[in-house]
Amino acid sequence: MSTTLTSRCALAAFALAFAAPVSPAGAHTGTGGASFGARPTVKSFECVGGGRSQCPEGELLRVRGEGLERADSVIFLGRNGGSDDRRARPAKRSPHRVVVRVPSSARTGPVRVVSRAAGASRASKPKRLRVIEAPAPAAQPAPVVPAGEGVFPVRARHDFGTRTNRFGGGRGHQGQDVFAPCGTPLVAALSGVVTWAKFQARAGNYAVIAADDGTSQAYMHMLKPATVERGARVAAGQQIGQVGETGRATGCHLHFELWTAPGWYTGGKPVDPLPALQAWAARG
Repeated sequence: MSTTLTSRCALAAFALAFAAPVSPAGAHTGTGGASFGARPTVKSFECVGGGRSQCPEGELLRVRGEGLERADSVIFLGRNGGSDDRRARPAKRSPHRVVVRVPSSARTGPVRVVSRAAGASRASKPKRLRVIEAPAPAAQPAPVVPAGEGVFPVRARHDFGTRTNRFGGGRGHQGQDVFAPCGTPLVAALSGVVTWAKFQARAGNYAVIAADDGTSQAYMHMLKPATVERGARVAAGQQIGQVGETGRATGCHLHFELWTAPGWYTGGKPVDPLPALQAWAARG
């Protein structure tokens, strides 16, 4: 009996000697296991259009902090518990910055960043973001371009954004933004001659087409340089590029402008292109 007991004890000791050590909960073993890191923190925020404590609905908000590269959403905390909280997906993110569009129904309150991998940040107390109503675009004359003669320039599902993205919607916005996935084909809305096809720091890759009646259309933030060259004749519906976010842009979209004769920065004036765009979109 004692011999059997001694043998069992020896086997148990042998097994314990070669058993893998157990790591403390949450510790990184260095063998390829997942390490989620610290949860994100919010240090400050500022409105891209200007202002550190307030931002209009629909405007872009820049949130600064640590551990933001895995941010999945930004929560705008309201006043009534969670009933008026609003969540938005980041347009851009990096370890120290997240850019997000303020939801149209957001309320004044703290801001919180959430990461599925690392958890939620603490609310930005005592700092609160004051959400203000976006300014209504100023009344503008109707476009002089007959809507029935054009083609909608974005050839996929699209979104016109908020009032901030409209003509006169802030920061001297002289056109209409049309959001669509990057790489979506862009076509000429009206027939004409390409007068510009270049890159500019704010406009990114852009092209300008002068229609036969002297009016102009501008297409900005294209993914790559325009596929048409200056001086080329293009037909309505002909592809000229792709939706992108080059230049001063956040999120994939086309910035589209319409100018009266004699054209873009040659004596003409910008007019609200949204009525024409809506008419062209309705035609398919």
